[in-house]
Parts: sequence; structure tokens; C-alpha cells
Amino acid sequence: MHGDVKGIVTTGSHTINVIYDGNALVEITSLRDLTPHQPPLLPAAGRSKLFGRDTLVDDVVAQLDGGSSVQLHGKPGVGKKAVAAAVHRELAAQGRRGHVLYPPTGTDEEESLQALYGRLAGAFFGTHFLRAVDETQLRAAMAAADFSGAHVTVVDCGLPQSDLTRLLETFPGCTFLFTSPYATLPDTDAAHLVRPLSRTAAVELLSDEVGLQLGPAGLQKLQFDHVWDKSGGAPQRICQYAQFIKSSDQWERRIRGADEPRDEPDPVDPALLSPRRQAEALAVALSEPARRVLLALATFGTALPAAWIAPVTGYPQDGAAASELHDRRMVKHFDGTYWITEDATAAVHSQEWAPAAATTAAEGLLAALVQQDGPSGPEPDAYLFLAVARALVREEQWALASRFVRIVGPRALTEGHGQLALQLYALGRMAAARGGMAKDVKFYDRAEKLTRDLLDGDKAGTTAAAAVLLAPALGAAAVESGKALGSFGKIVAAVSTKTGAVVAAGAVVVAATTAVVVANSNNMPAGCEPAYAALKAYDTGDKTRTYDELAAKTRALTSKLRAAAAEASKADIRSKLNQHADDLDAKTAADVRENDKRMNVEFPPHPDVIAALAAADGLQNNISTLQAIMAVCPSE
Repeated sequence: MHGDVKGIVTTGSHTINVIYDGNALVEITSLRDLTPHQPPLLPAAGRSKLFGRDTLVDDVVAQLDGGSSVQLHGKPGVGKKAVAAAVHRELAAQGRRGHVLYPPTGTDEEESLQALYGRLAGAFFGTHFLRAVDETQLRAAMAAADFSGAHVTVVDCGLPQSDLTRLLETFPGCTFLFTSPYATLPDTDAAHLVRPLSRTAAVELLSDEVGLQLGPAGLQKLQFDHVWDKSGGAPQRICQYAQFIKSSDQWERRIRGADEPRDEPDPVDPALLSPRRQAEALAVALSEPARRVLLALATFGTALPAAWIAPVTGYPQDGAAASELHDRRMVKHFDGTYWITEDATAAVHSQEWAPAAATTAAEGLLAALVQQDGPSGPEPDAYLFLAVARALVREEQWALASRFVRIVGPRALTEGHGQLALQLYALGRMAAARGGMAKDVKFYDRAEKLTRDLLDGDKAGTTAAAAVLLAPALGAAAVESGKALGSFGKIVAAVSTKTGAVVAAGAVVVAATTAVVVANSNNMPAGCEPAYAALKAYDTGDKTRTYDELAAKTRALTSKLRAAAAEASKADIRSKLNQHADDLDAKTAADVRENDKRMNVEFPPHPDVIAALAAADGLQNNISTLQAIMAVCPSE
């Protein structure tokens, strides 16, 4: 193991600090024993037009220079991040240092103050933390370190005013810039509403994007009123419409033939101006490398750092293809990482393209992780590991799934995703059980138990967990690469116990670890074969995007389970299958009601979030059904 590994361990109401000295876990007295890390220079974005927001940038910079923290709030897509990037450019020119925190991908959880404390403490002290960071100790450590003058930007921060007040008190001397949906900053004078573009600014933006000085009259011929109405003044939407206009064959012929458009240009169908249809038109015209990148982003549902694109797609040249997607506004680019847009995701699904190969992604990631000089830049989001592992299980790649989880499970733990590591171990155990890998099943049983002990603050189990969870993983990595991985040196890492909607983690773990495995038998009792067949036909994979679809498939499963129960000659099989069908119907109805509440808000979750939640509930249904069948039937 290599590197400084430091963190916090909690035991009941007591908190102890530990470091890993290369041989054992050693207690330290306080967070103040950690070495402060000088913040890097703030990133400076290239200069770009803001169309009427320059005064706002000047006001924000002046307030930050005066030591005040600032908030930019408003609806999604109005340009808060663009204003923040312009502010960073001005601060970088002054030589200011600090950190920019983007929201983690792959989860629908709102970041809590406790989770943000962990991320900020990790940034300022250069380490991840095991479980929650103690606020009192963090305040003392920050005061002793003296980070005065440092700046922090927190993108998409939804914390309430009470939490922001505590946060600012914990980091005195630092200035913060928050982008948020609502005004929650205690200093109301420093909370700026970012409004949609005015009509004049929208005309200027669209003219600039199209590349011709059309003026309002010329824009009217391009159905500007429709663009204005559908975009709601959001700069990103206006840019998408401009890209659609420029991609039109008629438009291309028109601008090649004259410097200005004709007095009566060919009409543009308003229906085709929707950003989603625009994304569909652009998707089919992509180069093959760009299409592979787009497909990988849509399949696995998480952002990809540029350097990790090629390992996931399996083609070395694909890393450079992401710029093509960015030019076409199909992905967003933040801090070296590419994020697919909602419209591009919908375009991929509408084409019904086959998903990206999970086997290719798994082998590529494993190969990249064991390289001594692996990909540079940001690390892949740990939720990518979970998405790939789920896809491997769906494709019944049992051996590869188990091998993949044994390598990435500890990595997820060291990156602060304890509940995600539990979900990975549950998937690994399922793959090992179905693949007949008894030793792996035993490992995952113990790994899940020790991970829970670690998360629950079992002081006695901390060293055991360190030895069992990560030492075997290092052994497995060494088998893969012939050497120990330095990346696993961060043994005592940030594992958040933050409450919230961790997708079905606990239930999946319980279902996966309590399944009763009966010995193989050539004499399958009546009712068992159709029950297994019903479960095998229960497909809640990539095409299940909504809870209505999940409910329809689950009702079909319960109907087949009742039919199997009717064929059963044994009373215990008949009773178990009928009881599980009833329980599954009740759970499905409750899931649908819960989703209706989730969607009945002003800003409902992204469709990919709903798809991920539905997939998690589908996985839970799959595991619990297998558990119920195997409790009374021999395994196939």
C-alpha cells in the first residue's frame, strides 16, 4: 500500500482520528494533526460573451473581493454556470486559489451539509475521510490552518439557509460562490437572481450562434418567435436551436449562395425545432467514434473523464471524439469530464441502438486500473463501476462480474461511497453464486458484513475490515497486474453514512445475503420450472425507463408465479409462490405511489434518475424473487 491514508472513525457517540502508517491503523489526537494542502489556482475559462450579464459578473467579483460570499440562483439553464465561469476567470487573473466542487453523478441524492463537509475537508487536507467529519474538529482544524483568502465554488448547491450559515461559520476567511435553484444565502444582498435572457439579448445570442448579423427582422424569418417561446430565454436552449438551424441542408445551401439570407427563406418546420428532435438529427450524423462515446454515456448514465473514455469504449481514438459531441451541444464539459445532455440521452433511446458492451467497459477499466501509469486527470465516478457491474449481471457474465467487483468494490469504498460498495458486493455475490464460484461467495458474504461493521462504527472491527476488505482486493489486483495498486493505499477513506435515498441499497443487500441456496437436484418439483422461467423472462434492463413500465413487467411476473403455484403439488411451494406474488404486487403499488409523489413537484427528477431508480427496484424484485423460489425449489 502506498500514500498517506487518513480519516475519521466514529464509535457510538465518540470520534477518533486515525492514520495508516504502513503497518496498522494508528490513532491521532485531532484533525489539526493533518497537513493542510495549499489550494490550487482557480481554473480560468476562456473568455466568452454573456449577453447582458457582464454587470452581474462585475458585481459578484466585487463582493467576493470584499470578503463576502455570493449566491447565483435561478431556474435550470439560465446561465448560472456560465456566469460562475466568468467570475472564475476574473479571480484567476488575480491569482486567487481555491476549489470548484461539481455535483457527483450517478445518484439522485441531494448533497447534505455533512457530505459537503467531507468533500471540503478532503480538498483542504488532501485526503478522504471514513464516515462523517466532526464539525467541531473541522472548525478547529480550519482555524488553525488559516486558509484565509481561499475561494470555493459549489455548483448546484441546494442546502437551506441554516446549513449555509453553519458552512460559512466553519470556513471563516474563505469566500464561497454557490449556484442554486433558490435564494438561501443568509446575506440577501449577495444572493443574485439570474434571469432568463431578455428578448434583445436572445436576438444577439442567436445571431452570434448562427454566424450572421440578421437583426430582429431576419430572425423573424427563422421563426424566432417559436425559438423564443420554446426556449424560455434559456441560453443553452437557444444555442441548441441555432445548431439545428445551421445543420439544416437548406440553410447550408442558402448561406453558401449569398452573404445574407433571401428575403423569403424556406420555412422551417416548428416541430423540427425542438431540442430533442434536433439532438436526434445530429445523433444519426455523428462519426462512429463519437457515436460510441455518446452510447457509452447514455448506457452507463454517469459522466466520463476524457482520459477514461477509451477504456470504456474499447477504442484508443475515442477519447478525442468527445469534442465532436461538445461542438454539437450533445454533451457538457466540466473540469475535464463529459456529461450527456437530457436531449441527447432521449435521442439515443429513440434510435433503439444496442447499449454499449459492458464486457468491453469492464475489461477496459480493469486494464486501466492496474496500469502503473494509468489515465491522467479526474478519476471515473464510482457510480460508473456500479452501472457496469449491473450490466454484467444482466448479461450473465458471472465470472467477469465477480472479478470486476472484487477490484472496484474497495476502490468505491476508498472514494467515500460505502453504500455503493455494499451494492457492488451484493451484485458480486449474486454473480458468484450463479456462476458456481463458492470461494467468491464466501468472500462477498464476509465483505458485506465487514463493510457494514465499518460503516456502523465498530471500532474493534475497523482493523479487521481493513485487513479483509482491502488486502484480498490488493491480492486480486496483484494477480491482475503482477503488482500492488497504489490507488488502494487509501484504505481509510470517505465512506458517508449520509441518510437519504440510496437506491434500494439496504434491501438489495439483505435480499442478496439471505437467499437460501438448495443443493442441485435432477428432480425438479412441479411448479419450480415455470417459476424459474418466469423469473428469467423478467427483464427490467435498459428499456425499462419508467415506473409504469416496471409495474407492467412486474405484474406479468406475479401472474406467471401464480400460474406456477397452481401447477405445484407441494403445499409449501404453492404457498411460497402465491405469498411472494402478493408481496411483490403490494411493493409495486407502493413504488408507483412513491414515484408519483417524486414527480409531482415543480422540478421533477431527470428521466435518467427515474430510470436508475426503476432499475434498482427491478433488481431488488429480481433478487427477492430468486430468494423466494430458491427457498422451496432446488437451484437450476
